[in-house]
Amino acid sequence: MGERWWRQAALAAVTGATLMVTSFCLDAGPATAEAQSSSAQGPLPTLPTVPTLPSPSLTVSLPPVKPPKVTLPPIKPPTVKPPPIPSATASTRPTAPPATVPPTSGKLPRVGVPAPPSADGPMVSPESAPALIAGDPGADLYPQPPVDAAVTPQARQVAALSDVEHRIQYLENVLARTRDDLTRVQRGPDPVLHLLMSLTAGGDADASPFAVADSADVVDTPTGRAVALSGAISSGQAELIRRRTEEARLRQEISRRVRTVPAVAAPARTVATVGEGRLGRPLSGRLTSRYGTRFDPYYHVWQLHAGVDLAAPIGTPILAAADGRVSRAGWYGGYGNYTCIDHGRADGQRLSTCYGHQSKLMVSPGQRIRAGQVIGLVGSTGASTGPHLHFEVRLGGRPVDPLPWI
Repeated sequence: MGERWWRQAALAAVTGATLMVTSFCLDAGPATAEAQSSSAQGPLPTLPTVPTLPSPSLTVSLPPVKPPKVTLPPIKPPTVKPPPIPSATASTRPTAPPATVPPTSGKLPRVGVPAPPSADGPMVSPESAPALIAGDPGADLYPQPPVDAAVTPQARQVAALSDVEHRIQYLENVLARTRDDLTRVQRGPDPVLHLLMSLTAGGDADASPFAVADSADVVDTPTGRAVALSGAISSGQAELIRRRTEEARLRQEISRRVRTVPAVAAPARTVATVGEGRLGRPLSGRLTSRYGTRFDPYYHVWQLHAGVDLAAPIGTPILAAADGRVSRAGWYGGYGNYTCIDHGRADGQRLSTCYGHQSKLMVSPGQRIRAGQVIGLVGSTGASTGPHLHFEVRLGGRPVDPLPWI
């Protein structure tokens, strides 16, 4: 068995060697024949040498490439539209601030505070008047013409009167509001407050039920608020009495000088005059309201009544009080149709007369006027509650009592 295997392996090896020799002869045969043929023909001729040409170096120069310029549009911030302002209604209308203690010393409020609307524009409405006065108790709801500089003793006296009258207006408005606040507090269910009121009712007039404020802290209770409000009222009333006394003294001194002022050129003597007046009476109507601070019947707040009211039917002719030149003729806020005439100088100051609430104007600014000339007709325009003439006398643009002048 082993011998047989060895014979097969030897036979396979001889067969493989024979195949390898045969393959080598087949591959080398053609090349050997070609070599034998070349040596029989002789050596091959030498080919000329081709010079080696230098290979040119190709250099390509490209222009520099610039990056394109890109311009971006400016970035705008987003527009934020504000919310619409709600219209003024009963719910958004400003309310009066809480009452404060009226000052008893210091500087007087500014004189001639103009009304919030423009002087020649629409008049203040009765609905907005309380809110305006709550914000500034000394504000004028009627427009105020320009005033001259107070450079003479007489002019300074008239200016002092104007200051005092506006202070009185301020105090009256503050006191009216404080009294309303006290009334609301007293209606509250506070047994201490009601006991205090009952113990002091009908007692000594000089005894004050609010003396407890000196020995106890005023707390935020109805009783404490009543004490503070009552103290403010007492203080304001005391100053109001002083101011009224000062006003009466100044008005008396100014009126006394009127008798020494020469008569204005050609007063309207065709109309009945009062006493030894320097001016003619503009009409013969009945006196219904005097000059001074009053509770305004149209606005229902305290205002300075800068003239006198003379009742007359609508259409009654209004006569110029003296010769002069018209300085104003047209609508003037709460005065309605309003005319002012300059008459020159008197008592060292510019003298003028003004006529309000007319139904018809019959003169124009710059026109020369003769005493007794019809300048308009009685009406009820502006802040008026009925037909009448509102008549003013002004020195240096400041109002004074007209009665001593007519």
